[in-house]
Amino acid sequence: MGILTNALVIGLGCLLGGKLRKRQTNYHTLGITIMIISLVGFMENVYNIDGVRITSENLMLVLFAFFLGSKLGDLLKLDQRLSYAGNTKSATLNAVIDATLYFGVGGLQISGPIALVLQGDNSQLYIKSLVDIPFALAFGATYGKAAGLSAIPVALVQIIIAVIVYFSASIFTTAMVMQLCAVGYIVLFFSGFNLMTDGKFKINNVNMLPGILLVVLLGIFIQLAERLL
Repeated sequence: MGILTNALVIGLGCLLGGKLRKRQTNYHTLGITIMIISLVGFMENVYNIDGVRITSENLMLVLFAFFLGSKLGDLLKLDQRLSYAGNTKSATLNAVIDATLYFGVGGLQISGPIALVLQGDNSQLYIKSLVDIPFALAFGATYGKAAGLSAIPVALVQIIIAVIVYFSASIFTTAMVMQLCAVGYIVLFFSGFNLMTDGKFKINNVNMLPGILLVVLLGIFIQLAERLL
């Protein structure tokens, strides 16, 4: 349901935006809202609250995977490579590619389907849908209705992730899912930060995405080590 909701939000939002005149959106307020949502989500997946005690079993691994993944993303120059992908001679194709890259590259795009399959939790995909609404309108107003076609590849990527996770569910422990969600919320936090600062202090959060893959790899390594020991 979360995947369908996100696809409908992107598609209908772009269609509606294409019929409306371009409006000024208060991205500062939106950025702050996104940061608050991501902080709450991060805390929920990292910390355990037992009365007055606050403990965490996931924090160090999440931070390690995040920083190492960000460094890897910087070395690979993911942000620049994805930017090049949107440069074609067709205005319509550019609109679809740009919108697909925007809506389809992000922490919740990856962690959302994982949480859906393993925990039956649509919340991250619903949060992503809420965040996507103003941008879908903006893409539609700027690029036209063609941007709405980006909903198809975005949904397909989510479905592919969900299918892969479904057939490899034994790898994904509860702790790993929480760690994945935590890294996804960190990436979302910096998306909000970039909006709040209006790009003046832009942080390439796209380069942070390898951190999500590292969480999986580290989780598999830990499971193998525990079996051997």
